[in-house]
Amino acid sequence: MGNNRVGWPCASRALIVAAWAVAGLTMAVGPAGAATMQADTPPTSGMPAVQPAATSTLDQGIAAFEAGKETEAVALLTPLAEKGDAEAQTYLGWIYEEPPVKIEPASGQGAPPPFLHDNAKARAWYEEAAAQGQAHALNNLGSLYFLGRGVPEDQARGITLFRQAAAKGDLQAQDNLTMIYYNGVGVAKDTQAALMWCERAATQGDPEALRFLAVQTLAGEGAPHDPTRAYILVLLSPSDDPDIAKMRAALEQQLPANVQQRSHELAAAWHPGQPLPTADQTRGAIHPL
Repeated sequence: MGNNRVGWPCASRALIVAAWAVAGLTMAVGPAGAATMQADTPPTSGMPAVQPAATSTLDQGIAAFEAGKETEAVALLTPLAEKGDAEAQTYLGWIYEEPPVKIEPASGQGAPPPFLHDNAKARAWYEEAAAQGQAHALNNLGSLYFLGRGVPEDQARGITLFRQAAAKGDLQAQDNLTMIYYNGVGVAKDTQAALMWCERAATQGDPEALRFLAVQTLAGEGAPHDPTRAYILVLLSPSDDPDIAKMRAALEQQLPANVQQRSHELAAAWHPGQPLPTADQTRGAIHPL
């Protein structure tokens, strides 16, 4: 059972929204599941128009969830969760969790039935899955404790759970820790720790992590000032971001043509999961990443 299903529901976006706003960053709104900095959103808008037939009860339950049919999803997922399926438990946690902010339903879909919203049930299912080491359940449980939703607020416990999830590769937990350390929320401000978690998220291809890392690298905050690496990161960041476009234009006025060319080659050759390209790689022959 994998911990990195595309479009995992995220119960931590309220935290991210507040933290990124404090940092003065533009919060991009993109397809759900793309780890953009936005309010809690179920992973529906990023789904392709035609889905293959679900082949298992778990797949059917998730498909019902993604189609906005939460009551049907609960009926399908609950028996699996009661038998110990950590993925079903995590999805049930999300379905039961109360939205921290008002959510506009996707086109043609209704809002989740209010009677399903119960943070205590959400916590219970997250705890069942987290006890099995399910990374995203650890992240979402951490969010409940960090924000005091359905449990007494306990930022220290929330951060511990975020660390456990992030160490297992959960992208949203890595995003959360980036902003927690960058803003000093519940911990001492630590820009280097923030950038360490940000780089892990960026290595997975997270657009906002790439953007944030580019900004910090260019500013020399928490990392050496490095326009070349900042340019590479800009090339890997969303091209439709106006701030990224301005940064790219400014850097192209500074960097030599040969450095720009090699940066483009490195960016084109890079794929999520590989180490991020470095400025050193622009100074000699480009080796496979």
